[in-house]
Amino acid sequence: MKNKDKLKGFFSGIIFSAIIGAFALGVTVFAAPIESKLSVVYDNIKIYIDGTLFQPKDSNGNDIKPFISKGITYLPVSALSKALGKDVSWDGKTKSIYIGKQPASKAKEVTVSNVNELFDALGSNKHIKLKPGTYNISDLNQDYIKSKNIYWESVYDGNELILDEISNLTLEGLGDSPVELVVEPRYANVLTFKNSNKIAIKNIKAGHTIEKGSCVGGVFKFNLSKDIDISDSILYGCGTYGIIAEDTEHLKFSNSIIEECTYGAMTLNYCKDFAFDNSKIRKCENYELIEIYSSTSIVYNKCEISDNTSSDILSVSLSNNVKFTNCKFKNNSPFNPTLFPAVDFTGTTFE
Repeated sequence: MKNKDKLKGFFSGIIFSAIIGAFALGVTVFAAPIESKLSVVYDNIKIYIDGTLFQPKDSNGNDIKPFISKGITYLPVSALSKALGKDVSWDGKTKSIYIGKQPASKAKEVTVSNVNELFDALGSNKHIKLKPGTYNISDLNQDYIKSKNIYWESVYDGNELILDEISNLTLEGLGDSPVELVVEPRYANVLTFKNSNKIAIKNIKAGHTIEKGSCVGGVFKFNLSKDIDISDSILYGCGTYGIIAEDTEHLKFSNSIIEECTYGAMTLNYCKDFAFDNSKIRKCENYELIEIYSSTSIVYNKCEISDNTSSDILSVSLSNNVKFTNCKFKNNSPFNPTLFPAVDFTGTTFE
């Protein structure tokens, strides 16, 4: 060719009907291919993102060049998606490219009436409906490991149930009043979720067995998880805290109650985009009631915080966009909101 900047020719290879499948993603594909010949033009195409020149690269750091075929410009999906802050993946079974969130799989609906049926039903893509009653997780056979995603971890006075890498799971209590989940060990959380997403808890009352006493375990713990929805539920003590969240984002807590917890209502560390709506935090004691550390966009709206004897009602550090809008603080330990100038208390009252 006379113009070295324009390389025009034919190459033969394995491509998909969408073309960008294996070439752009840089993944190994095992599905039956379609062989074709494609005429392409490399014309020193430049990509700018928000005014900044972007050079896409493959997984080995080599430059990837966009090309033109039949008037259509083809760009490398993987590199471009990551530049835009989106994850990209390839599903060889369905021959699908996913950019950002994957479409939710349809959850299988299961109705259970006892804790053994509940345990058997646990897993991803499940909508578990619990018939009225009390489900004591400590009654389960704890020598049995269901899978790599559902297992037991030892704590000081027993075992704790762990749900790891679970996606699209709903636990919904049936009936007019919440269905109760309990555990007996004082050092175990009622449920611990790790690396999980799209978890919904509806019409559930959860805590430790009724007798009061010192404990370390909380009610629900979320670690490295996202898209959590807790509604119409009651989280009570003992546990130490109603919610323990670490490196978690997009949690919604609505029309629900956290009460009588022995350390405080919640401790949030490295969290993002939490919304507490139309809920109550009451009758908790001892340490920080609401502890927020290195987190952003934690919003309480139309919540009532009342009758708490915690030594500190609020502890906020290294965090931003913390708001209490249209909330009511009533009958708590002494609390001075002016000590938190970075917290927005718009429409909130203090009694």
